[in-house]
Amino acid sequence: MPYWRLQYQAAWACKNRECLILPVWEFELFKYLLRKGSQLGAIMHAVGGIENHVHVVFSLPPQYAVADFIGKLKGTSSHWVNHFLNENSHFKWQIGYGVFSFGDSAMNNIIAYTQNQKEHHKNNTIIPAFEKWNEDNEETSVSR
Repeated sequence: MPYWRLQYQAAWACKNRECLILPVWEFELFKYLLRKGSQLGAIMHAVGGIENHVHVVFSLPPQYAVADFIGKLKGTSSHWVNHFLNENSHFKWQIGYGVFSFGDSAMNNIIAYTQNQKEHHKNNTIIPAFEKWNEDNEETSVSR
């Protein structure tokens, strides 16, 4: 197996940036994202978010495409919310997402930022670049 250090922070919003992540099952959704990400081949470091979006920190081996991984994670998690957590909901993620790579020295700060999303949004201490995503169309769904 090759040596690799491929670390990412991704963010995506609920459809139309609606507040669809309910407090009563938010923690279960975050646990699901961690578990499912691991099943899809990633090393999952952190998940956090607020009522209208999530952040995920992960390391992904080079044999996996980041876009495929995020697409599967979004698809399976929205299905899981609709069928197991909130059967009467029409929970959907937006089309796009933002994803950034980073080095080892930033890992602890990015994990802390992800896990403290509520405080960052409440205190307006967000990092604007980490909060961007694009839902204009599927062809340009990655924010830069």
